[in-house]
Amino acid sequence: MKTTLPICCSVLLIAGVAWGQDSMTLEQFNTLVATPGDTNALRAELAPLPVWKVAKSSSVFKLPDGRVFKEESVATTKTIGGKYVVCSMDSQYIKEPMRAVIVYDEKASAIKSWGIAGGSLVVSTVVLDPEKRITASSGTHGEFMEISVGTYSDTEAFMRVSVYKNGVLSLTREVRSWPMKAEDGAANGSQPVRSETNSTSGAAGSGR
Repeated sequence: MKTTLPICCSVLLIAGVAWGQDSMTLEQFNTLVATPGDTNALRAELAPLPVWKVAKSSSVFKLPDGRVFKEESVATTKTIGGKYVVCSMDSQYIKEPMRAVIVYDEKASAIKSWGIAGGSLVVSTVVLDPEKRITASSGTHGEFMEISVGTYSDTEAFMRVSVYKNGVLSLTREVRSWPMKAEDGAANGSQPVRSETNSTSGAAGSGR
């Protein structure tokens, strides 16, 4: 089941090795996912995105036959080197862990969200309107095409995802996310607060 993660951002430059922002390999993707985040300011193109270190996510899956599945999960986000945003979330319905790496592609002059589907790396293009706080993304993988639209504020993000298989709608997913309060308790004891996107850091990426 293919899905999209809530908006989140982070990018890292590891050991001084600069990776091309217009491309990504599976090895680079996995390295970024495993790399600790930092507090470097995000580049200007990514800074408007809402980034919460720890967020609660409520999802509603709807199938064409009328079946509806609901779940709540926790999403985490880290930023790396001011260039990458890495989002992670697990789902009881999706076998693979959902991971996304968001980066600004200079050659395409667009935000790209990389994820893994069926063991392969896939990419979506993200369109962002910072003034209206609206996002949209689209991507294809084999016989699947995914389109998402969303809105966000300082306290909440909403996204509706439509997944098509060979041109036929096979799934919709509505995701509502909000930052967890300190009293909700992060597993590592750190305060799950929204990053200050205009100074120290930067709900959309696509993954599994």
